[in-house]
Amino acid sequence: MRKSEPRMEEYVTRRWSMLRIAGVVLLLTGIGMCLATYTARMVFLSNLPPFLPPAGRELQPMATSFRVAAFGDFGAGVDSMKAVVQDFSDKVDFAICTGDMMKFAVESEYGHVVTELHEIMTCPFWAIPGNHDLKQFNSLASWHRFFGQDFYFWSYGDTLFIALNTATEKLPEEQRIFLKHTLANQRERYRRCVIFCHIPPVDLRQDASHCLPAKEAEAFREIIAGHKIDLIVSGHIHQYMDDSFAGVRLVHLPSSGQVIRDPDNRMFGYAMLDFKADGTIQVKQIDVTAETGRERLEFFASTVLGNKSFIFFFGLTLIVIGSILLSWHKCAADRLAHASAASVDSLQPDH
Repeated sequence: MRKSEPRMEEYVTRRWSMLRIAGVVLLLTGIGMCLATYTARMVFLSNLPPFLPPAGRELQPMATSFRVAAFGDFGAGVDSMKAVVQDFSDKVDFAICTGDMMKFAVESEYGHVVTELHEIMTCPFWAIPGNHDLKQFNSLASWHRFFGQDFYFWSYGDTLFIALNTATEKLPEEQRIFLKHTLANQRERYRRCVIFCHIPPVDLRQDASHCLPAKEAEAFREIIAGHKIDLIVSGHIHQYMDDSFAGVRLVHLPSSGQVIRDPDNRMFGYAMLDFKADGTIQVKQIDVTAETGRERLEFFASTVLGNKSFIFFFGLTLIVIGSILLSWHKCAADRLAHASAASVDSLQPDH
């Protein structure tokens, strides 16, 4: 055997050992990525019951006094949302969210938020979508899966409630017809009428325009004209305000987790709607917390791991590459062992 041969064998052995280590690392990384994405998707897209609204139903028809919590705009900030919900859950007959519960509006994020709501919500709860809830092309389908209809009406006691979807900065023709027919056929049956929407018809702040375009707002005004509407409640503004639109009382809700736009109040909260037996509706802003958060690990799992299928397929690619490297290492090791054996045989004396 030449002196250079042991060095060559040592070099080849070291080289293939490095490939073996790389193969094992890639294989384990790929398996971990596939397991993580699959687990996240299964966890956050489990078969949780949806929060279906009581569309077209009459609830507690004899009630003349009750309380409703209205909140929204927490953008997957579930820590502040939980604090808000805990504050009102045992004090109200039901709760309404006026939208912007999501940040990215991917389906697995919907699953994450719904999971958190199921953990904390103890009173009946329904919702309407906000603009952040419908950011993806298939978001409305996700909304229908987890929250049912995106516009509807129902009654509670002596009050008619109408929920609209203004998340796209429009009052579409379908909803205009719905609102006209609902007011024409249902309004006279009830003492009071309240409309919920995410983007309001007007922005009550001076020189601000986070609201429907003028043409859409005018269509809204024309439809409700001639009907006694007691209150319109909106989200989107992130600042509690109480004024009027087209002669109807309009309330903007405070933020429950998204950026606060109120320069004088840095608290997340909600509004308590107190329906009195004398027919009046008292509205009060309730401050709850200055702290917010997303439970970052769960948020990352739901919005990244649980939604990005390319991560799963990238993991599969790493598994394949790692397997190939390990196969090469085995073949190389076999060839090296065979070559070494042949070299030893060549050094044996002939008999």
